[in-house]
Amino acid sequence: MARNRCRIRFKIVDMGTARILTGFMFAIVFVLSLTLGQTAIAQKVFVQTGFEKETLGKPPKDWEVRGDGFEVTNDKAKTDKKALAILGGANDDRTGIAIETDNPIISVEFWVYIVGGGRSFNFKVVTADNIAQNNGGVYLNWDAKTARLFDGAAWQLIDDFDTDEWKYVRLIADVSKSEFEFYAGNDRNEALKARGKKGLPFRNAAVNPVAKWVVFHVYSIAAPGYVDDLLVYEGDEPINLAVDPLKKLTTVWGHLKTPLTTK
Repeated sequence: MARNRCRIRFKIVDMGTARILTGFMFAIVFVLSLTLGQTAIAQKVFVQTGFEKETLGKPPKDWEVRGDGFEVTNDKAKTDKKALAILGGANDDRTGIAIETDNPIISVEFWVYIVGGGRSFNFKVVTADNIAQNNGGVYLNWDAKTARLFDGAAWQLIDDFDTDEWKYVRLIADVSKSEFEFYAGNDRNEALKARGKKGLPFRNAAVNPVAKWVVFHVYSIAAPGYVDDLLVYEGDEPINLAVDPLKKLTTVWGHLKTPLTTK
């Protein structure tokens, strides 16, 4: 009888221990799921547009625009019927969109078609409050089958760049370092896997701790260019677009929940 009572006590203790351990494991899983969930939605998307909802012959609605050399066109598009054309204009004409963030790192991706035969448009990530500011941010340009940057003193070659065909560009701007990275490929997947160019300097040091504008800029333009599927978001981790790749991107503000894996 004593042995039976002892066995019963041990079984009770074992069951109690098992319940405690099970509850502890559930608590760990719950905390981890919350943590991972918070991490996954940390990237804010500022712009995701293929210009399909924009009016032909006009610049994108609600963008800051100076000059009339910018228009949505169906003459040349990558993924559907429309794209943004940067056709020309006076020096310092520009079109861009404001962003609000506390993150010093932002990523910009887009398809780009540069017409061969001369200098095309400039691209800026502006850290100043004023969209017209050229210093203090990313300042790059396409010219004669090259991509290049202006470092505040001179133009510097980034890499060769094919013209008269669509290429995919990914750029990561780190305002805290006044540096950016530049990647290009024949499609998004190739650009994400590219070795790229890193440690590229801003045009002088950033003037604010975060970026304020993403801008397409005209200066001495001789060859038009086209942009499609513009994507701007926080951080340097590529995001999962979470859309049907056969369909056109649409404008989205908010959070994407799943980070992209590039295996």
